[in-house]
Amino acid sequence: MKKTRDSNMELLRIVAMLLIMVVHANFRALPKPDAVAIAAEPTSAFLQFLTEGFSIVGVNVFVMISGWYGIRPRLVRFTELLFQVVFFGVLCVAIEYAITGALPPRSIPTILLLDASAYWFVKVYIALYLFAPVLNAFVEHATKEQFERVLLCVFGFMFVFGWLSEATTWIGSGYSLPWFMCLYLLARYMRVHQPWFTQFRPTTDLGIYLTVVAFLAVAVFIMRHYNVGGVLYFYCCPVVVVGAMYLLLFFSKLTIRSQAINWVAISALSIYLTHSNSYLGQYYDEQIRQWFYGESRLAFIVYAALMIAGVFMASILLDKLRLLLWHPVEKFLETKQKK
Repeated sequence: MKKTRDSNMELLRIVAMLLIMVVHANFRALPKPDAVAIAAEPTSAFLQFLTEGFSIVGVNVFVMISGWYGIRPRLVRFTELLFQVVFFGVLCVAIEYAITGALPPRSIPTILLLDASAYWFVKVYIALYLFAPVLNAFVEHATKEQFERVLLCVFGFMFVFGWLSEATTWIGSGYSLPWFMCLYLLARYMRVHQPWFTQFRPTTDLGIYLTVVAFLAVAVFIMRHYNVGGVLYFYCCPVVVVGAMYLLLFFSKLTIRSQAINWVAISALSIYLTHSNSYLGQYYDEQIRQWFYGESRLAFIVYAALMIAGVFMASILLDKLRLLLWHPVEKFLETKQKK
């Protein structure tokens, strides 16, 4: 019997992926406003910083959801993840071929995740998936005090060498396995031990998240007058971590039961696999840039929102096709495992 999914956390999974889409439409497609841009259009620049503050927590939240429940590696589930990645890789190559009339360069390595530019998040998440049994063993056997000491040490190390000084390349501002492991352990700690800072009312959790958003927007707006401040948007920035924590805690305390939410959320990764594909991502970014520089700010917001919604729904529907193809494979693998 399959376990019923918690719709409140599945809704958070959807929200996290939407936030990732917004991040990419903001400071992946567009440059961070510098002192000149702020002087020319201060309101537009501040809205960009505010948008980034809301959305930069998306990746951390998506990883922390896995930590909240704990990854229990299974060969069938791991195979499904790889199948999903290959399915969308092939699909995106086919779309690119239909657009350009030529097979894109390095298409096979890209589909197989062997190209350096292909799906950094997926590759790090696969590594996290494989390391999960080790992390779970630590969680199960460590005392609360041992857990807390380890978290303080590893996060202290990450903040000093991956954020304040950027003295290590392998932390990569949070684009790395060590950082994902830290987020996983933090979420497990909050779920298992329920420390005092997780016991606030949901409205307080939401208030802390919104305070973090406001702080990031104001702080970066001020700092970018001197063309600094980008480090506040690193995934391993302490402020971003706090924002992700309390957005997760807010949703964890909601009571929602919805088959529709669960139906959408099970395909959430597909949204990343389409709009961040090595080939199709360029069209996503380029369209955002054209609207940003060619339309009024209101029109840009409306057009960008409609495109995000359209890509979101198309990705979900395409993943339902992928699931139809996957189910016979899943049954075959489960039958083989039982023998």
